[in-house]
Amino acid sequence: MQKRTLRRLTIFACLLALCVILLGAWTRLSDAGLGCPDWPGCYGHYTVPADADYIAQAEVEYNQYFEAEKAWPEMIHRYFASGIGLVIVILFIGAWLGRRKDPSIPVLLPSILLPLVILQGLLGMWTVTLKVHPFIVMLHLLGGFSILSLLFLYVLQLRPKIVSLSQVVAKKFKLLALVGLIVVIGQIALGGWTASNYAAISCTQLPFCNSGWTENVDFKGGFDLWQKGFEFDEFKVHEQEKFEADLAKARGETFINYEGGVLTHAEKVAIHVSHRIGAYIVFIVIGLLAILLIRERDSVLLRHFGRALALVLVAQMLLGISNIVFALPLYVAVAHNGGGAILLLTMLAVNFVVSWQFRGKHGN
Repeated sequence: MQKRTLRRLTIFACLLALCVILLGAWTRLSDAGLGCPDWPGCYGHYTVPADADYIAQAEVEYNQYFEAEKAWPEMIHRYFASGIGLVIVILFIGAWLGRRKDPSIPVLLPSILLPLVILQGLLGMWTVTLKVHPFIVMLHLLGGFSILSLLFLYVLQLRPKIVSLSQVVAKKFKLLALVGLIVVIGQIALGGWTASNYAAISCTQLPFCNSGWTENVDFKGGFDLWQKGFEFDEFKVHEQEKFEADLAKARGETFINYEGGVLTHAEKVAIHVSHRIGAYIVFIVIGLLAILLIRERDSVLLRHFGRALALVLVAQMLLGISNIVFALPLYVAVAHNGGGAILLLTMLAVNFVVSWQFRGKHGN
């Protein structure tokens, strides 16, 4: 496969990966995280124990009540995710075959992407089988962002020529750009932990949280990654949960469902406040980088990057504020996820231009 073809396919894969991230956000935020409680399909058949009539009736009621409402967003997400997996397999094969004729074709990133997308599929399965456990959900979200990032870097590697920029000028921004990338990744992880624990509306005031929040916060519990020891019966609120709990009891299973969150309000406040503080750090660091790039007189390219970075940063902050002011509207929350992805890609591009492109040949 030729470089041009690989690059076009990788651009398509980037767009598809971004769609998967947005669909994943829609699935989580629209309360469809367990709309398909089986894997790999949606609704399967259970092994029916002794009390067959009771369980069969409970399953029929469960399926009728929730299938139409919650199954379709999750299944669409799975179809798109399967599509990105297929495209990455084609990229992997195409890169290695193309390298036989063109040794300049990089193969490292496709070789990393293939096992990564397999791991991402396993995380998707575990998200379902472990009942949207927050730690697994956060890893699944980070896996999606990692796949998008590596695909984007591969697009940059496959450019017809390296971006022209003086190393002397670029060196001035190398450290700050790397720090900015790190804080953005950390903030995305905090956002994933906030979403997976349903803590997005635990604070409804600005700039940090509701008045008196310092007396009602539990950071230790909020960042207990595995969250062991919860009994599901304590969290039976909705009809769906009652159906699932009754079904599990009839089978003699221990049933823990993390959909809706199992943390206390104080623990959720700790997560939310941490995400808020992270947002302010991102705004300061990335804002400073954007200003310095805009003021760089020796490079038109860096000034363009600075303006783009400032635009994405301001838009992302406004979306975050809108989530608080308007109580997490679905479209705004999904757009906030997309904004995080765009900010990450912009920071990757800045780092590529000021640092990584000078490391010689890529992917060899």
